[in-house]
Amino acid sequence: MALRFARREFMKGLGWVLAALNLPLEAAAQAVERLVPAPVFFDDHERATLTALCDRILPPDADPGAGALGAVSYIEALLTAFDVPRPHLFARGPFSGRNPFPDLRRGVPSQRRPRNLFLASARPSRLQELYWRAEVLGSAVAGLPAYLDEQQGGPRVGLRDVYRAALAKVDEVAVEVIGRTFVELAPADQDRIFRRIDSATVFPPDPSRGGRRFVDLLIGHTLEGCFAAPEYGGNANTDGWRMIGIEGDVQPLGYSLYSIETGSYHERPDHPMSTANPDELSADGSVAPRPLSSDGAMLQNNISFSSLFAELADLGSKP
Repeated sequence: MALRFARREFMKGLGWVLAALNLPLEAAAQAVERLVPAPVFFDDHERATLTALCDRILPPDADPGAGALGAVSYIEALLTAFDVPRPHLFARGPFSGRNPFPDLRRGVPSQRRPRNLFLASARPSRLQELYWRAEVLGSAVAGLPAYLDEQQGGPRVGLRDVYRAALAKVDEVAVEVIGRTFVELAPADQDRIFRRIDSATVFPPDPSRGGRRFVDLLIGHTLEGCFAAPEYGGNANTDGWRMIGIEGDVQPLGYSLYSIETGSYHERPDHPMSTANPDELSADGSVAPRPLSSDGAMLQNNISFSSLFAELADLGSKP
């Protein structure tokens, strides 16, 4: 199918190409990648259905839900990983450009920032690519031998086929139970349908994936999309990190900055290591930590309970 560009788009693309000729090879590869539009897998109804499903896993409240955080974009990027010349399975790095280089002479942040090489794709090894081709496209398409399928409990159905069939099944259940498609339902009814599909009778366990069902896959992908690095397609504007109190990647700046002039390390005034952050001090100088969001508090509580259970389990195992 021929691609038709308006004059403005053509000149913009030509400018990228010409600029790339004067850049190092890796930067040129990034420039070319920007010319290629993101592949599309879901149609409008499938995307709306998946957004509604993700929002039942992480609903919007005072903070954005999974849909607004870009979970669907993350999932679509995963399902179309092999629709581009170099699959974006592993971000290149080492730096995202969210923080500047340190000024090593004075031990302060500099005005220079690295390029965002998280946008560049690290080439997977042959084994990694084979695994992900089987995961996304299916073991038959990936060319896995039959004996490997037998060891895993049967052929692996690719995630593309899993999602397409599952979204149709969700609508089938919603129409059967309530008479409308999933996206047409109020949140309370969507929760009702979600509980219905979280069943082995609707989505049987997949032996090739350790017995996980579709809802298990969906929950895992939704959380990855909300809280992974934004270069993978989700965590829009790093809102997911902020929501649970995670600062994200801090390199190459770091926290303690070495100064050649003084021969010592300097603490960042905005983020000292030995004292509280300046925005977490009250007027009398006492520590006043920033309150966590409801999601961040829930996460911390879960971590605390998990640690307690681990300690109890450890005590129970001792003679």
